[in-house]
Amino acid sequence: MPGYAAQSSPSPASCSRCPWLRPPLRWEYVSLKIRRHGLSGLAARNTARFALAADLPASILAGLTGTSISSSTRWTNFVKRNWTDYIASRAQDRS
Repeated sequence: MPGYAAQSSPSPASCSRCPWLRPPLRWEYVSLKIRRHGLSGLAARNTARFALAADLPASILAGLTGTSISSSTRWTNFVKRNWTDYIASRAQDRS
């Protein structure tokens, strides 16, 4: 394509019609905005993890949230979800 290399792509500062070029928000900024509204990021994170622990086995929860298996096991034990029925049904599906 002749002239393709000569074209420069717009920078985030110069392109108001290119929202996909804007840099991502930093977590500090998001955390500050959340606290200004009186919300706690820790409470939201724990609530989300609690909901996930009720629906997922510990090994999947660990991979999804980036936590250790032991931490995820503690969360699933806190929810007290028993996965033996799920494992048995999966074993029957494979046979």
